[in-house]
Formats: sequence, structure tokens, C-alpha cells
Amino acid sequence: MEGFDPKQESQGIGDTIAKITNFFGIDKVADAVAKLAGAEGCGCNERRQFLNELFPYETTVRKFKVLRQFNWKEDAYFEGQVIEVNKTHPLQPNVINLVKDNVLEEVI
Repeated sequence: MEGFDPKQESQGIGDTIAKITNFFGIDKVADAVAKLAGAEGCGCNERRQFLNELFPYETTVRKFKVLRQFNWKEDAYFEGQVIEVNKTHPLQPNVINLVKDNVLEEVI
């Protein structure tokens, strides 16, 4: 799995699953099978990132830049504003859709 370091703290359930598959060598087998089938990779990194977004650990804080002004419930978010989103933030359940709709952009 490219770009994955099993020694780093897990940001979500995807990282934890990746650590388990790495420990048992399942990730290497999946990658080899995918290459034999003609695919570039097994898609493990994409799944890991997707699962981390769906099920982040509470200590995980992600920063997002607001690309377009919007209102959410009783809060207003303005273009250029940087917001920190953790598991308890009101936007957390909808972050994936807001990023896909080009309303938010993750700041790395």
C-alpha cells in the first residue's frame, strides 16, 4: 500500500483495517492478485481513505477551507474560512458530500 505507514496513529477505521491486513500480509496478496488480473492496484488506499472519512476516530481533527459561502442549520460559513471538523462537529456527517460538491476543500 503506497503512502501508508503502519507506525503512524490511526486516523479512522480504514487505517486500523490497513494495519491488520499489513500485519498478516493480506495487502501484498491483494495487490499481487490485482496486478495478475491486469489492474494497476487493489484499491486498498482508496478504501482506507473512504473508511477513514466515514468512521474517523474522535481524536481526529480535519481542517477544511470553505470554497463557497453556505449556511448549515443555524451557522453561517464564509468563503475562505478554515474550519476544524472532528467527530462531534455538526458538519462531520456531511463533509464527504460538501467536498464532492466543491463547497469545502480539505487543508493538508
